[in-house]
Amino acid sequence: MTLGNPWLLLLIPFLYLLLKVFSGRSYLGYSSIRALPQLTPFKALLVRLPGFFWFMAVAFIILGLCHPQSELQETELTTQGLEMILAVDTSFSMTGHALEMVKGVIKDFIKRRPNDLTGITIFGTDAALVVLPTREYTLLENSLDRIQASQAGFQTAIGEGLFTSIMALVEGDMGKEFEINKIRDSLKTQQLGDYALRLARRLGIKKNRVIVLFTDGIYNVGIDPTKPLKLASRLGIRIYVVAVEPSAETGVEPEQAAQRIADLRNGVASTGGRYLKVEGTEGLKKQYEALDARAIWTSLSPDTIYGEVEGLYREIDTIERDKLFLEKITRKKDLYFYPTLLGLVSLLGMVVVENVWVRIP
Repeated sequence: MTLGNPWLLLLIPFLYLLLKVFSGRSYLGYSSIRALPQLTPFKALLVRLPGFFWFMAVAFIILGLCHPQSELQETELTTQGLEMILAVDTSFSMTGHALEMVKGVIKDFIKRRPNDLTGITIFGTDAALVVLPTREYTLLENSLDRIQASQAGFQTAIGEGLFTSIMALVEGDMGKEFEINKIRDSLKTQQLGDYALRLARRLGIKKNRVIVLFTDGIYNVGIDPTKPLKLASRLGIRIYVVAVEPSAETGVEPEQAAQRIADLRNGVASTGGRYLKVEGTEGLKKQYEALDARAIWTSLSPDTIYGEVEGLYREIDTIERDKLFLEKITRKKDLYFYPTLLGLVSLLGMVVVENVWVRIP
C-alpha cells in the first residue's frame, strides 16, 4: 500500500499529545474521596474508552485523508467479437477503379463492425502489415486512404498476402518459441512442414478469426496461396476472397490463370470460407471516372459489387464470436474508504460508551 499524502500522518502524534494534555487536566475537587463509591475495573475501563475511541476516530480519518492506494493492479478489458484482417491487393493489375472500389467496400465493412478487431495488410510483389487488429475506425480509414496501387510492388503475391495476414492474427500467441521466417520456409514443401504443423498444434483452433482478401484473383509471384491456406485451415482461420475484375493485364496466360483461380477457390473452401467473384465491375469504370466514388456506392443496384458483397457480410455475421482481449489497464485502487469507515465506527463507539454504558450505575 502507498500513501498519496503521507505527511498528514504527522498529525497523529500531535493529536495524541493533545489528548494526554487535556485528559490530564480534567478532575473533580472533593475534600475526601471516602464518600465516593469505588469504581470497578470494568467501569474504570469504560471511563477511559471515549478518549480512546476519539483518538482512533481522528487517526483513521487522517489516514483516509492520506489517500491510501493499493499496489499496481492489472485489469484486462475484453469484449465478444471477431478478430479479422482485411488484405488488399495493391499490385499493378489493381490500378485505377478496382482499388478505389475495394477501398470503398472495406470502409463500409469496417463501419458495420464496431465490436470486432480489424487490421489491414497490403500485398503486391511483397506483403506488409499496415494496421494491427484494432477498433479505432479513424486509424483504419486514414490508413486505407494512404494505400496506393503498386505500393508493395507491381506483381500479385496472393500467397504472401495470406501468410502476412495469418501471422498478424497469431503472432501475439506465438511467443518466442516460433520464428516467422522458419514458418514461411516450412510452407515451401508439398505438404505443410513439421515446423508449421508444430505451430498449429501449439496454438490450436480459434473460430473467431477471419481474413477477407480483396484481389483480382490471379497470383503471379511468391509462394503458392494454397500453402498458407492449408495453415489457415489448421488454425481454424476462415478465409474469404473477394475477386474483382482487374483494371490492367495480370501477366498470366488464360489457361494458367483459370487453374490458379480454381486452386484458390478450393483452398478457400477448405478453410470454411468462400470465394466471391464480383461481376460487372468493368461496366462501372466509366461511371467511376465521371462521378464521385461515394455517389456510385449509393446508386449501385443489388446485382453489382455492393449487393454481392452484402451477402458476404451476412455470412461473416454468422461466425461464432469469442472473447477478445482489447487492452490491459494498469492502475492503483483507492483504499480511503476503509480507514474512513473505521473512523466513523470509532466515533459511533465513543458516542455509545459515553452516553450509554458510562451512565449505567
